[in-house]
Amino acid sequence: MTYHWGLLKSIFMRYRCLFLFLAVWIVAGCEISRPDDPAPELPPIEGLKLSDLKDDFPSADLESLMSFRVLTYTVVPDSVDKLKEIIDSLSHREVRAVNKGAFSANGFAIGVSFFEEGRKIAQKLRRMGATRTGQARLMFLADKTEALSRTFLQGTEVVHYSKSANSTAAITPAQGFLGWIFSAKPDPRFRGMAQVELFPAVWQPGIENIRLAMGKDAIDYQPIRAGQVLTRVEEGGVILLGPARSVPEETTLDKMLFFLPGKRPKIQFFVIICDSAGI
Repeated sequence: MTYHWGLLKSIFMRYRCLFLFLAVWIVAGCEISRPDDPAPELPPIEGLKLSDLKDDFPSADLESLMSFRVLTYTVVPDSVDKLKEIIDSLSHREVRAVNKGAFSANGFAIGVSFFEEGRKIAQKLRRMGATRTGQARLMFLADKTEALSRTFLQGTEVVHYSKSANSTAAITPAQGFLGWIFSAKPDPRFRGMAQVELFPAVWQPGIENIRLAMGKDAIDYQPIRAGQVLTRVEEGGVILLGPARSVPEETTLDKMLFFLPGKRPKIQFFVIICDSAGI
């Protein structure tokens, strides 16, 4: 008996340090980090920065996520007067041109309808022979810009436009594009309403990735303020943007934005439907 007890005591002493190490390891491994403990910094993956994994739609901005549909229609040039009659029949109370005289002198027309009038507008467009040629859906955060249309510029065009009701000017843009640019944000005063900005602009493609890396918009749109207009539209409401006159002989801004040349020339215009104005 004395022999066995001595043997057990010898074994216990030999492995006592091991038992203590295991006990400490178990306790330390089960310890729960406190909420205020800083998270360990993860090593970057080769070729990928941790900042690249950030969400492009921060939770604080999700309430501003907006959705629009842009329908592109065409009509024959002889139908411009009928189109203007439809636009004139819509509401203009919520429309504010930055320069009303210039907007009108440049041959632009815009009107807004409420949700319940959308079907009537579609019927009028069908009766005048308008053909839908495109549809795009825009989903973006407030104040982001999107191009509604684009016309290729060779860099040799001299584009005439009205700076005001009584003065004209001309520009010769570099090779690139000319088109209508769209931006929107929720109206802070009225739930379910969006504030929309439209303006013609020129831009050159390229260096989009560099601009994004600098925290800028991908495209450097250069606005032509003479055509800038602001309006409000409710969810389900419609904005109708088109020409207000027949096609001019010279190369004007409205001719470049709305006229489609070819064997069978057409006039294009835009129906913008607000599906979601943000929360």
